[in-house]
Amino acid sequence: MSKESIVILGGGMAGMAAAYALARNGRSVTVVEAGPQLGGLAGSFHRDGHSFPLGYHHILYRDRHLLFFLDVIGALESVLWRRVRMLFCTGGRCYDLACVSDFLRFPMGLADKARFVGLMVRAFRKRNWTDWNGRSAQDLVDGWATAGVRRALFEPLTRIKFGLPCCEVSGAWLGARLHHREGSAPLGYIPGTNWTEVLCAGLAGRLSSLGVRLVTSARVAGFRTGGGVVSEVQTEAGDWIGGDVFVSTIPTEILIALLPEEDSPGIREVEYTALSSVICAAPKRRLPDFYWMNLLSPDRTASGLFMLDSLNPTIGERGESYVNFVTHTRSRTMPFFNQLPEDELCARTLADFREVFGEDLSPRWTQVNRLPMYSPVFLRDYRNPGLHSTRFRNLYFAGNFCTFPSVASTGTALHSGLEAARLLLNGGARQDDIAEAAQRFRPPPMRFD
Repeated sequence: MSKESIVILGGGMAGMAAAYALARNGRSVTVVEAGPQLGGLAGSFHRDGHSFPLGYHHILYRDRHLLFFLDVIGALESVLWRRVRMLFCTGGRCYDLACVSDFLRFPMGLADKARFVGLMVRAFRKRNWTDWNGRSAQDLVDGWATAGVRRALFEPLTRIKFGLPCCEVSGAWLGARLHHREGSAPLGYIPGTNWTEVLCAGLAGRLSSLGVRLVTSARVAGFRTGGGVVSEVQTEAGDWIGGDVFVSTIPTEILIALLPEEDSPGIREVEYTALSSVICAAPKRRLPDFYWMNLLSPDRTASGLFMLDSLNPTIGERGESYVNFVTHTRSRTMPFFNQLPEDELCARTLADFREVFGEDLSPRWTQVNRLPMYSPVFLRDYRNPGLHSTRFRNLYFAGNFCTFPSVASTGTALHSGLEAARLLLNGGARQDDIAEAAQRFRPPPMRFD
C-alpha cells in the first residue's frame, strides 16, 4: 500500500473538493460513495431526457469556491445570471418585501418596519459574526429590531427552517444569512441543462483524470481501528478498503453510529434536518413572477416552493413549469418524514398550491425525493467541530457541519473539503496551492440573460 494513500468517505461536494486538492498534490486517493454517482445532496434525477436537481439549487455570486470549481471544469463561462423575486406568503396573501408597496402592506406595525430596515442595514454592514456565537436569533432580532418583527417574520422562518423558535437558533447563523441577502441577490444558472449535474459530472471527470479511484454504490458499514488509528473501512458488500489517512464527509450521526469510539469535541452534538422535496411538471400558468416563496403559515405542509423555470427558463420542456415544494423537518425520525406515504405528501403540497394561487397545478408528473440528513441544525450554542479527530490521529472531517456560521451551501461544502485537505497536507502551517487559489479567485463580471 502506498505510504500516501488517502480514503475519502462520501463523494459529495466536500469529498470531491478534498479529493481534487489531495490528488493535485500527488496523493493516492480513493473516494467511497454510497450512491451510484458522485454528488451527494447536489445529485440529480432524469425525466423525459432532462436532468433535474433533487431539490432547489442556485449559484450565488458570493460562493467563491463554487465559482472556482465551475471554472476548473470549464463551465463558469456558460453561467448566466438573473434577478429573481422572493415572496413571503402569510394570511392568504403574498408579499415581496423588496417592493415598497408590498412592504408597506405586510402585516407588521410601521414602527416595527422601520426597525426591520435598520436590522437589515446593520446586518449587511457586519461581515464577521463570531461575536454572536452563543447568542440566539431572538437576541439579535429583539435587540437590533423589535419583538414584533421577530413574531411577524423571523419566528415563522426559523420554525420552517429548523422546526425551532428563534430563542433556540444561533444569532450568528441568522446574522450571516441576513448579511448575504440570498433572496435579493442575482442567482446563476447554466442554460440548457441542470448546473448541479454539470458540476458533479465535471468534477468526477477531473478526479478520474487525476487517477483518483472512485468506488460508488458502496455504503460504509464499519471500521477497523487499533492503536489510535483507522486502518480500514468495510462496505455493505463486505469489501474492506484500507488507507493511511481517512477523511470523513459523511453525516456525523452516521459516523458515530459506525465508529462509537469517535468523541472529538462537538462531533456528537451535530444534528441534521431532513428535507422532503416534491418536484412537479405542469403546464405554464399565469402566476406572480417569483422564484422563491416562503410559506409562513403553520397550517401549510410545504415550507416553501421554488419555480425552477423562473430561474432557469431552459430547464425541461418548453411550455412547462417545474415547481419544487420543499418541507424542512426537524429530524428524519419524525413521522412526517419517515411515515407519510408519497401520494399523501404530494396531495398535501398540491393543496398548498391550490390554497395560495386559487387553482389546481394538475402536474403531468411528480417526483418525490427524501433527503434524511439535509442541513446541520445551527442551535444557539453551535460550535464547529475541529477538522482533525482527537480520538484517531489519521481521521479528518469535512462538510457543512464545519462551516458555521456561514450559510450552508454548495460553495461552503467545497470550501470545507479544501480546508480538510490543507490541514492534512500541511498540518495547518500554510495553505496548499489549490486552497489558496480558490480563496483568491475573483469571478468575471456577471452576464445577465
